[in-house]
Amino acid sequence: MSESYLKDLLWRGRQVEFDYGMRRWAVKLVDYAFKSEYAFGDKYGRKTTSDCFEEILYSCDYGYSLAEILRNVDSSRIYIY
Repeated sequence: MSESYLKDLLWRGRQVEFDYGMRRWAVKLVDYAFKSEYAFGDKYGRKTTSDCFEEILYSCDYGYSLAEILRNVDSSRIYIY
């Protein structure tokens, strides 16, 4: 999945999940009253948030960056809600 396609899905209100490295990862755009934030992390654990997509994309807080997951994940392991 390309980074631009992911960003487009998020802006359209979708949540995207990936099975990668024995975990389920989730990324979504959270809308608050006065701002929007991207959230990325373990679906059942902690998440990192930022108002900048590129910060979420290249952050290595979990040992993997979202960019690395997008490059390496099998397309059959991507779930769009």
